[in-house]
Amino acid sequence: MTIRLLFFVGILFMGCQVVAQTDSISTKYREDQFYISFALLLQQENISGFKQNGFSNNFQVGFVRDIPLNSKGTVNMGLGLGYAYNRLFSNLKLEKEAINTLFSIEKNEKNLQTYSSLVVPLSFRYRTSTPDRTDFWRIYGGIKYKLNFNAKYTPFYGNEFKYDFIRKNNTAVFLSMGYNTWNLFFEYDLNSIYSSSAQLADGISIKLHTYQLGLIFYIL
Repeated sequence: MTIRLLFFVGILFMGCQVVAQTDSISTKYREDQFYISFALLLQQENISGFKQNGFSNNFQVGFVRDIPLNSKGTVNMGLGLGYAYNRLFSNLKLEKEAINTLFSIEKNEKNLQTYSSLVVPLSFRYRTSTPDRTDFWRIYGGIKYKLNFNAKYTPFYGNEFKYDFIRKNNTAVFLSMGYNTWNLFFEYDLNSIYSSSAQLADGISIKLHTYQLGLIFYIL
C-alpha cells in the first residue's frame, strides 16, 4: 500500500465524516451520481519517431457521493470510486524475452496496449440546480488517484502478453462542464503511465503521458 493510496483512503474516510456533518446543512438536496464517460485518449511521448496510430480511447464508469458546502446545494465537494479501461495504439514495440522486455520504435507498426484502473476522484463542484430543477449548468474539477493494473500488449504481429512496466500509482487532474446530462470533459495524467524501468535499448527512459477529451454523462 503506497503513501498516495493511504492519502486518498484517508480523504475518503474524512469525506464520509463531512457528509454526516453536512446533512444538517442540506438534508433537502444532495446530488449523488453515477457517471459514465467515453473519450479520445491522446499520447504525449518524449521519444523521437513515436507515433500514435489508431483510435486510442478510454472508458470510465463510477459513482460520486455529493457533499454539500452550502444550504442551496449549488457548491459541493464530490468523492467517488470508479473503474477505467484504456486502449492505446502506437508504433511503440515491446518484445518479451526470457528475462527482459525490450522497447523499440517500429515506423509502420500498429501495436495495442491496454490496462485497467481503479479510480478515486475528488472534485470541487458548482451547479445551478435546485431540488425541483433537473436541467441545469455544471462545472466540476479536481484530482484523481489511479491504481493501474492488468496491463497487456498486443503486437502488430504476434500474440498478446502481460507486462509489468505500467506505473501502478498515478494521479490526474480533470475538468468537466456542460448542461444537464451532456458534459464535455478533459483529463491529464500528471505522471508517465510507465515506471522508470521502461527504457529503450540505448537507455532512454520512456515517458508517455496521456490526456483525454470526451463526453461524460451524469446519472442521478
